Amino acid sequence: MSFILRRISTTKTGKQIVRDQALPGDMITLGRDAGNIIHVADLAVNPHHATIRSADGRHVRVAALEGLGFDINGRAVDTADIDSGAGAELRFGGHRMTIAREAEQIILLVERIDELSQSSKDVDEVKAFSLQRVMPGKRVGAWTFAVLMLLAFLVGPIWAWSSYRNVDERPEGFHADSSWTSGPLSSAHANLKDDCQSCHVEPFVAVTDTACVSCHTGEHKAMSAAHANAPTAMLLAARAPAGGFDKLLAGVGAAFNRPQGRCVECHTEHEGAGPMAATPQKFCADCHDGMQGRLKGAGHPTMLADAADFGTGHPEFRPLVRAAPGAKPMRAAPGKPLVDYDGLKFPHDLHLQAAGGVARMAASFRGRYDFGQKLDCENCHRPDADGVRIKPVDMERDCAMCHSLAFESVGGVTRTLRHGEPDQVVADLTAFYRSTPPTRPLQLGGMQRRRPGQYAEGQVYNVYFREVAVRPSRAQDAVRAVFSKGGACYDCHSISAPQAGNSWRVAAVTQTPRFLEKGWFDHDAHRETDCADCHTTATGSKQSADLLVPGLRQCRDCHVGESGARIVKVETATESPCAMCHEYHSDGGKPWLPQRQRRKNVATITDRPRQGAYGVSMVTGAGPSRLYRVTWRTPTLRLTGKGG
Repeated sequence: MSFILRRISTTKTGKQIVRDQALPGDMITLGRDAGNIIHVADLAVNPHHATIRSADGRHVRVAALEGLGFDINGRAVDTADIDSGAGAELRFGGHRMTIAREAEQIILLVERIDELSQSSKDVDEVKAFSLQRVMPGKRVGAWTFAVLMLLAFLVGPIWAWSSYRNVDERPEGFHADSSWTSGPLSSAHANLKDDCQSCHVEPFVAVTDTACVSCHTGEHKAMSAAHANAPTAMLLAARAPAGGFDKLLAGVGAAFNRPQGRCVECHTEHEGAGPMAATPQKFCADCHDGMQGRLKGAGHPTMLADAADFGTGHPEFRPLVRAAPGAKPMRAAPGKPLVDYDGLKFPHDLHLQAAGGVARMAASFRGRYDFGQKLDCENCHRPDADGVRIKPVDMERDCAMCHSLAFESVGGVTRTLRHGEPDQVVADLTAFYRSTPPTRPLQLGGMQRRRPGQYAEGQVYNVYFREVAVRPSRAQDAVRAVFSKGGACYDCHSISAPQAGNSWRVAAVTQTPRFLEKGWFDHDAHRETDCADCHTTATGSKQSADLLVPGLRQCRDCHVGESGARIVKVETATESPCAMCHEYHSDGGKPWLPQRQRRKNVATITDRPRQGAYGVSMVTGAGPSRLYRVTWRTPTLRLTGKGG
């Protein structure tokens, strides 16, 4: 069973058009709302006016829903039961519905009756409730709006800029050209919020590098040689050629005086209050991804390897090393074994053993020193004040508790050999043997008189005074023992025997303060990580020439690319853009930190010229002589600044 909706409309010529539509189901809804099955566009009809049901396919029940009711055969009712065979006429506002039966189907004939109801007139609801009649036309409104926009966002800002062009600082209040600002200044430039002309020198001209350098003179001078001192042609050749939409943007930028390579391409402003955002990785990868091939093709060959993403495309680290004893520190060659001759003899494996003599000695010192059952890395390698780097190993602080240099005790005071001063060691031992007699035998003690024969008979007298006679020559034996195999100096240092005009010489000890000069590393940020997790070869190192600096593989155990890209499985991934470790301005500070927030390195570095081998007195500075008091200074190294 189904209802048939029949609509009759009349054309202007009086012709009637009849349209039938089958309405499936046993219930039909009627109302002004467009969601009803029978939609009646009449203000006199409620949005959901009535329902029409038929249970047996013949009898129809019409019920009003919202209390307005309807008329049936001239009577106002809320509910009506109608026999479709007999038919009925219902009125809803200005519309008439006739219910009839035709060929076992219920016919619902709906037609408009304009002459019967004022509310049934064909009224456009949108026009009836709009303000169109009292408002200006669209064209007038559009031109008015365009003029207002020009005044507010073009004429006003230009007038404000010209009014304060020669003023150092604007007064407080609203300024029309602030509408051009895309956002607040960063905290580094917040003090310039009332001095727009310091950066925006000319109207309609993009911020130039000259405006930046007028304040940031130090950063500009500290730019790395790979950038600041490179020829312009080389910098342009390094950049990957723009393609597609980027090429279009580059052309538009050139047309509006926005050349490429400006400071503001990396250091974007008006991005919101707070610290300036770190430079996105894209700004680095635009040049460094595939750069080696482009520079070679342009006639500017380079040793720099290509880099695009730390997780997937980064070259192996090239730390500073001394490839031979006495050599100058140079960046390690790619693909070659990493060795660094620092002048020491030190087996890490022996000192890190869980059992053995070193471990037993460390355990015996518990309570006096911060030792455990064995030696750990932090017992000798201590972080500096800010935790970024590791202090140079100091003999007195880190070694002397086990490797004692004591040679005499006088009245409870222990005398020690001067560490770092071999000439003084020779002088101290010589003076000791010259100025002090051998221990006097007990047989020669007392004040009673004895016959000379008794001395000779026991040979005590002869032996003692013969030792007194040769006592000064014993100094040479003691000096030779100290600097020879098994002696206090030989076990840790490279010793050169005396030659014509020279005394004993000790090879220079050089401790590199920063191995990775091109990248930043902060030990304090990794304090929750065990040393052995990164320095994986320390427990097996048998000589100090083994370079224990972690490689790329160890870092990738935790660090992935900026977007999380990786080529190895990482349990706890740390997204690492280029700016996390590298900086364009190589002033040695932590990347993207303001200069005033950067922590200064207070390590003392000597400025004396390096030598291949020299007395350690040239390395240490003069200072008060106390037990195990030696101030170690790193030999001459030109540092680029502070970093990991």
